[in-house]
Amino acid sequence: MKKLFITLFVLVFLAAFAGVGALYYVKPDRNLDLSYEAVPLKDRALDMIRRVSPEMILTGEDISNLAIKSLADNPQVEKDVLVTGADFTLEGDQLIADLNIIWKNQVSAGIQVTYLLRWDNPNVVATVEKATMKGITLPNSMFSDRLIPIGDDLPKLLKIKDLVWGDGQVKVLFQKPTLQDLQQLIG
Repeated sequence: MKKLFITLFVLVFLAAFAGVGALYYVKPDRNLDLSYEAVPLKDRALDMIRRVSPEMILTGEDISNLAIKSLADNPQVEKDVLVTGADFTLEGDQLIADLNIIWKNQVSAGIQVTYLLRWDNPNVVATVEKATMKGITLPNSMFSDRLIPIGDDLPKLLKIKDLVWGDGQVKVLFQKPTLQDLQQLIG
């Protein structure tokens, strides 16, 4: 009986130790938050119009700030997942997100999600390509698409035709205004 009690105690101790170790292992490596700088899309668009240019450049930092703003507005990204911090890196048409999350209001974890970006007027849609936690691959089905609003902050006269993904930047190409658009502008 004494051996059974000691064995049971050792198993409970090992299970508790493994649980604490797992929680420590998945905790975020970086201290991230959801602070961002506002991207003056409207001012840049008006400057673009003054220069009579049909395109505007958004840097990787601009895209990061827009993505963090989107998360800050709605940090509950999945049913049991709350994002508490984020950092984004733009690589061509991929956006790499380092996220600090809280799962089920109890477990803090750091994950990295790679999104494939595409334009779907008036937003950039980020579709999950790959998700990992400390090198462990997570199923893509755990994550839904994210929307990064761009078109909503632009003057109504400007309509985005397409986005061209570059190295660390995005070129926003605009449609030429129609006669009807110009008539609406004049009143």
